[in-house]
Amino acid sequence: MSAEERSQAELHVAICIATYLRPEGLRALIESLNNQQLGERDVRVTLVIADNAPDAMARSVLGDIQNLSRWPVIYVLEHERGIVSARNRTLAEAPRDADYFAFLDDDETASENWLAELLGTMVLPNTVAVQGAVEPRYDEAPPAWVEQLNLFRMGPYEQGAVLPSAATNNSMADAAIIRKQTMRFDARFNTTGGEDEEFFSRLRIESGGTIRAAAQALVWDHIPAHRATMHWLRRRWFRMGHTLARIAQIRRKGIPIRVVKGFAAIGWGLVMCVFLGFGSKARCCKGALEIYRGAGMLAAFLQIRFDEYNTAAVRLDRAGGG
Repeated sequence: MSAEERSQAELHVAICIATYLRPEGLRALIESLNNQQLGERDVRVTLVIADNAPDAMARSVLGDIQNLSRWPVIYVLEHERGIVSARNRTLAEAPRDADYFAFLDDDETASENWLAELLGTMVLPNTVAVQGAVEPRYDEAPPAWVEQLNLFRMGPYEQGAVLPSAATNNSMADAAIIRKQTMRFDARFNTTGGEDEEFFSRLRIESGGTIRAAAQALVWDHIPAHRATMHWLRRRWFRMGHTLARIAQIRRKGIPIRVVKGFAAIGWGLVMCVFLGFGSKARCCKGALEIYRGAGMLAAFLQIRFDEYNTAAVRLDRAGGG
């Protein structure tokens, strides 16, 4: 079916949500999805929720998830721990007639036009996936340097802009292509994170298609106070660098360039901290984060594993610790 034909026919969207120890976050997300404004679009929606905490499942707090939702719900327990296990379970459980898979996290809420904006961007020529904008909502006012560096924002974007990849905290992909290529998130990223960057960049490369920005498809990301700290952010930036290097290793492409970029990030970070950081906490912190990003790249090439999403770390994060 062509993009023009899809824009006129009834569409079925499976919204894939992996959840772990965030029942109230899941409730808020579902409530925001109940408020979606689709105008004249003929759209069916199914929520596909994989709960990765069978020992503390969301429905034990929320009751029957279907009672919370305007849309049909497929709610399953995924007993194998890990972010990839949960995401792949949503793909496996999604209705076979779904035209698109949309992805959101259980600590987000979607704007009223979120789904309509994603769909409006998916019909642009040769588009295989789209990425929407993300704005933070802080529990407490963050340090000024966090806001100055836009560390928790994705976007703003120019509508339809071409992107190299996408993230599962606000995206949509062509389900037919994913089924045809039997694509799944790579299990090697199950506890490390970075599985979405690998997945979407692989989707782009293997399909020969384009990932585009949906500028007005906005979601808000809940940021607890412990995340707006250097302690938490340095781990995230280390993992970001680690992910890029691991993707290069897996694809056996661009490894020398990535090694050079690792050293370059460390060098530039040191310059920012030592020479450019005076009088600017933001520049100093950005320099430190660049050092951690570069170190993450080099650590991956040294076969040093970093499991950002191991069970202990995630439980601590959900409890409000570092």
